[in-house]
Amino acid sequence: MTSRGRSSISQHSRSISQYISTSDADELTDDELVKQVNELKHQIKILTLENEILEKCIMRIDPSLMHGILQALEYAFKLHGSSSSLNLGSFAKSTSKFGMLESLASPSRLLTSPSRISTRRVESSARMGTGIFAAGPKINVLERSELVSMEMEILVRRLERSRAKAARQQALLKAQLEELGLRSVEIEKATEAFNQQVIIEGWDKIAQRIPAEVWIRYMTDWFRVSDKEIGKLRLRTSTLNTQYTKLKGQIKVKAELSESLRPVDFEKLKIENQQCLELIESKLHQLAELKKMTGDANLNLAIHKKLMMEQNAYLMKVQKDILQKKQLVINLDKEREKIEDQADTLQDKYNDVKKVRLAYEVPDIMEYVRVKSEVADLRHVVKMLDNRFHVQQIALKSLNRKLHSMFFE
Repeated sequence: MTSRGRSSISQHSRSISQYISTSDADELTDDELVKQVNELKHQIKILTLENEILEKCIMRIDPSLMHGILQALEYAFKLHGSSSSLNLGSFAKSTSKFGMLESLASPSRLLTSPSRISTRRVESSARMGTGIFAAGPKINVLERSELVSMEMEILVRRLERSRAKAARQQALLKAQLEELGLRSVEIEKATEAFNQQVIIEGWDKIAQRIPAEVWIRYMTDWFRVSDKEIGKLRLRTSTLNTQYTKLKGQIKVKAELSESLRPVDFEKLKIENQQCLELIESKLHQLAELKKMTGDANLNLAIHKKLMMEQNAYLMKVQKDILQKKQLVINLDKEREKIEDQADTLQDKYNDVKKVRLAYEVPDIMEYVRVKSEVADLRHVVKMLDNRFHVQQIALKSLNRKLHSMFFE
C-alpha cells in the first residue's frame, strides 16, 4: 500500500464524522448531495475492506475475541435503534447514516455472517461518534499496511494451493475425457463392425433372419480379441504399478534423506556442485574445441565430397561411353558376320563362274550357222504341224455338227 493510499484512508476515516455531524439547517443542492453520496459510498467501500481485513486477522489469531465485539455491536445496534426516533433533520444526514449502517438494517444478515457485519458495525459506530470505541486503541497506517501485507501473503499462498489443486483436477478431467474419447471410439468401431458383419453380411435372404452361427462366431471372435487386449492392458498396468511403487519408494527415501540432512551436507553438496560446474566448464571448453575440429573436418569433407562427386560424374560419363562403345562393337560384329556371309556367297558364285569360264569353249562359226539353220527348220516344221492340227480341229468340229444334225433329225 502506498503513502497516498494510506493518507486517503485516514482522510476518509476522519471525513465521515464531518459529513455525519452536518447540521440540519444546512441546505445542499442536488449536485452537492449526489457528490456527497458518491464520496460516502466510496468511503464505505474502503472501510468495508478494512473491516474485512481486521475480521480475518482476528479470526486467524484468536476467534474468541469476536465474542466481545459481538456484544458491543449488539449494544450499538440498540443505541442506533433508540436514536432513530429522533428528528434527524436534513435528507443528506439520513442518507449518509443509511449508507454507513446499511449492514445493520437486516437482522438476517447478522445471522448469516455475524463476524463480517460486526466489524462493519464497529467501524460505523466508532466513526459516528457514539463513544463506544472512541476511547479504545486505534490502528495506525503502518499497522494497516502490515495487516494488508499478511493477508495478501495468505491469499497468495491460498491462490497457489488452489491453482495447484485446479491443475491436478484439470489433468484428472483431461485424462478422463481422453479415456471417454477412447471408449467412445472403441464403442463406435465395435458397433460398426457388428452392423457390418452380423446385421448386413450375416442376413440370410432365404430364411429372412440372422443365423445363430453368425452371432456365435462374431461373439467368439470378439471375446478372443477382447481377451488379447485385456492381457495387454494388464501387462501395461502391472508395469505402471511397478514403476509407481519404485518411484514412491524413491520419493520416500528422498524424504527420509531430506529429514536427516545437516548444514554440513549442504556444504558438501555445494562443493560437489562447484566441482561439477568446473567439470562442466572444462567439458564445454572441450566441446567447443571438438566443434571447431568438427567444423574443419566438415569443410574438408565438403571439399572432398565435391571432388568425389565430380569424379563420380566423370566415371558415370566414362561408363556410359563404354556401354555405347560396347553396343557399337556388338553392332559392328553383327555387320561383320553379315558381310562375311555375303562374302562367302559371292566367293561361291565366283568359284562357279570361274569353273564355268574354265570349262567354256568358243564354238566354230560354221557350226553355229548350221545349228541356227536347223533351229529355223525345226521352227518351220512346228509351225506347219500347228497349222495342220488347227485344220484337223476345224474338220472334226464340222463332222461333229453333221453327226449331231443327223441323229436329231
